[in-house]
Amino acid sequence: MTENVYPCLRGYDGTCHPLGRRLATLGSDADCQVRLADGSIRPQHAFLVFQMGAWRLRKLEAAAVLKVDGADVSEEIELHHGAMIQAGKLELRFLEKEPESRSESTVAEQAPLPTLLGAVAEILRETDPSRVLVDMVQASARLLSCDGVRVLHRPIGEGLWRTLASCPAGAPSSRFSSSALARAESAGQAVLLGENDLARLGAGESVQLNGIRSILCAPLSLPDGEEGFLYADRLAAHPPFEESDRGLFEALRRLFSEIAAIAVRQERQRKTIRTLQDDAGRKAGATSILHESAAMSAVIKETARVSVSDVPVHIHGETGTGKELLARFVHDSSRRADKPFIAINCGAIPENLMESELFGHEKGAFTGAGARKEGWIEKAHGGSLFLDELGELPLSLQVKLLRVLQQGELVRVGGSEPVKVDFRLVTATNRNLKEEVSAGRFRPDLYYRVAVVPLTLPPLRDRSRDAVLLAGHFCRRFCLQYGLDDKSLSRAAEKAILAYPWPGNVRELENAIQKAVILGESDRIQPSDLGLAREDDPGEEMPESMAATSLYAIRDRAESEAIRQSLEKAKGNVSMVSRMLDVDRKVLIRTMERLGIAPEAFK
Repeated sequence: MTENVYPCLRGYDGTCHPLGRRLATLGSDADCQVRLADGSIRPQHAFLVFQMGAWRLRKLEAAAVLKVDGADVSEEIELHHGAMIQAGKLELRFLEKEPESRSESTVAEQAPLPTLLGAVAEILRETDPSRVLVDMVQASARLLSCDGVRVLHRPIGEGLWRTLASCPAGAPSSRFSSSALARAESAGQAVLLGENDLARLGAGESVQLNGIRSILCAPLSLPDGEEGFLYADRLAAHPPFEESDRGLFEALRRLFSEIAAIAVRQERQRKTIRTLQDDAGRKAGATSILHESAAMSAVIKETARVSVSDVPVHIHGETGTGKELLARFVHDSSRRADKPFIAINCGAIPENLMESELFGHEKGAFTGAGARKEGWIEKAHGGSLFLDELGELPLSLQVKLLRVLQQGELVRVGGSEPVKVDFRLVTATNRNLKEEVSAGRFRPDLYYRVAVVPLTLPPLRDRSRDAVLLAGHFCRRFCLQYGLDDKSLSRAAEKAILAYPWPGNVRELENAIQKAVILGESDRIQPSDLGLAREDDPGEEMPESMAATSLYAIRDRAESEAIRQSLEKAKGNVSMVSRMLDVDRKVLIRTMERLGIAPEAFK
């Protein structure tokens, strides 16, 4: 049985045929998106297309047998959710979305207004707002006879738009006009853009490539300054929107604002919970960064020394080594710990938005600048600003950043009055900035300003014992996060982790543990769960003669044997064992967790 991907055609054998973005051919030909290998199916049997707010079915070959809900299809028919299609001798059901989120699939209940009202009723019953938005965009597409409807959202601090819901479901993520968003933001309400408007705005590739004839766009009211838009379009082959459509769209904007705001709040709450789980017990100090290796201890010691001052710090390290975590340690250990910590990834913000995002802008500074906006530098006033991937900052903005650092003030885009700012700068990159300076891609004067104190994070392969410690931490965290029974690393898994070079560093290790926790079938994680098993590696049942004989493995066996013998004598009393072995109790507990030793088993 194939997993359903909506919208789709589902056969009675459970197979699912996704319909794609806007169109799909059905037939026995190998090039058909919905290929049906049956003698009763013509090579090009039928054609499905999404237009004017609905999926439609057309017959392509005169001899093709094609019926919908028992009625012959002569040329074209509009499909409703749950419609039964007979192609040749085969029967397929058209599913626009998950059946369990809809009531009985009658034609009347698929009418747009009842669907919209039903969506509101769903949200009042505390149904997932993200799923409700899917219902609403599909109903709105039918109500407005659109070729596409989309709900866009851009979280604070991010440069790219993401789609919360769209109809058709597989529409390209880039199918919207930035010019239309800017016009709607400036107007503060729903706007209608026809062909002449789009020509005057100089609408770009999205409009031209998709053949868009007219657009409806409206800003959504989202919490705490987050940005969002409701967007709809009609293609060149169809009549343009009219003023009456704009009035209806404005009414829909208010409804979508409420539902999207709930969806955004829930997503922020989920992120907050994840952050609290990740940072539980985190306090300023070296304990916030798990480590055992001498290399990391040296970095932490040096970082603690420089954190007490306001000197700029530059962190260099490979991708995934934890540069932002070290930057937060710098902030948490400084006198600014109770002030904002603003983290910006310079590589994630498009170059044409970078200046406005960093320095802010005045009202009317450019098309779409409907109000004054503080930049991230200004928001970091009194606290710390962390610029990740600093090497991605364009040369033109490097000059402006240098001016801010030298004079302690900035000028917003479109403004003339300087704004005083006071912040501690922490930067990071995986590039060698000295080489970037030599290549002319980074200003030398800015380099000497930001790299007053350079710190280098060692890659995980150079602190392999930390990998096992971190793996155990991630294992416990993900078990707690997903509500699973406690799992631990097997000895074979620990050996595999020690032997693997982890080119993606801590981030790669975290992802591997997350996958193992979710998909592992036992309470002991094996190398195969991590994707690290070798063909000659039989896993946990490896004979002793084949076991690794590295110094770490020998030490672990010795530690495990000593701890187990002491626990037996102390009847599971951890405090007594720590005194017997002359080791700190916290270190002992951490070692037992790493070795998978449960003191309760000895009581």
